[in-house]
Amino acid sequence: MSHLEFSIYSTPGDQHSHEILVAYLYDIGFDRFQDSGGAVHAYIAKDQFSWKQFENTINTLKIRGIDVVYKYLEMDEKNWNEEWEKNYDPVVIDNQLLVRAPFHPPYDDFPHTLIIEPKMSFGTGHHQTTRLILKVMMDLNFKDKKVLDMGCGTGILGIFASKLGAGSVVGVDIDNWAYENALENISRNGIKNMEVMLGDISVVKDEEFDIVLANINRRVILSDMPDYGTLLTEKGTIILSGFLSEDVQSILDSAYSNNLLHTATLEEESWLVLSFVKSQNLQPG
Repeated sequence: MSHLEFSIYSTPGDQHSHEILVAYLYDIGFDRFQDSGGAVHAYIAKDQFSWKQFENTINTLKIRGIDVVYKYLEMDEKNWNEEWEKNYDPVVIDNQLLVRAPFHPPYDDFPHTLIIEPKMSFGTGHHQTTRLILKVMMDLNFKDKKVLDMGCGTGILGIFASKLGAGSVVGVDIDNWAYENALENISRNGIKNMEVMLGDISVVKDEEFDIVLANINRRVILSDMPDYGTLLTEKGTIILSGFLSEDVQSILDSAYSNNLLHTATLEEESWLVLSFVKSQNLQPG
C-alpha cells in the first residue's frame, strides 16, 4: 500500500496554526503527523486521498487566515515503515504506562506496558488525543466491563482496556490495514478477549457496551452520536477525542441531545478529551 507524504508550510507558522491544520487534515483521512517546527509532515494512504477534499480544506484554512504551501511524494510500504521506525520513540504516560514498539528494548519500570507496532495505522500514544484518552482510562473502572474501541486503528485503546480488566472488548475500524494491524497488536500483547470488526458503527448497532472509547474526528463523532446514545448502557461511560477546543460546543450539544451527560474535560495543546455518562433523566434546560 502506497502512502503520500505532504510537507506543508503555513503562514502564520505558530503552534496553534499547526494544530488547526492537523485537525482539518485528520478530518479528511490523514492519520500520521510530524511537526518539524517549520513544517507539518502529514501522511495518508494513496487510495484514501482526494484532491478535491484536500483543495477544499486548503481553501477553508485560507478563510480562517491560514495560508499554506506544500509539496508531496509517494512512499511505498517499506519506506513508510522505515521512516516511522526512525522517528518512533517509546511513550511514557504519568510514569504508569509505557507504549513501545517491538523493536524497542523492554523495560520493567512501569505498571503497564503496551507493545504497539504502528505500521500505517493511527494510535501510537504520540498524538495528544491518544495520550489524553490513555490518561483518562487509567482512572476508569474497567473490571468486567464490555468495551467498544471505535475507530480502533492500532488497537491501542482496546488493548489497554483489556489489560485494565475489561471483560470483553470490540474494536471497529473502517480501514482494512488498521483491521489487520489491530489483530497483530492484540496477539503481540497476549490479549484473548478482544475481537476486531471491519466496518463503521453499523456493525455493532445491535450491541450494548458499558464503556465506549472513540478517538476519531469531529465529523465522524457528530455523525455517530445518536448511535452512541443507543448502544451505551444506562450510566455507561463514553470517552471522546480527536477534535480541537473550538469544536467542543457542537460535541456537547449533540451529546446532550442523545442523553449523554458531560462529566469531565482534559486538554493538551488545544486537543480535548470529553467524558460523558449516559442518563435518560436529562431534561432540556
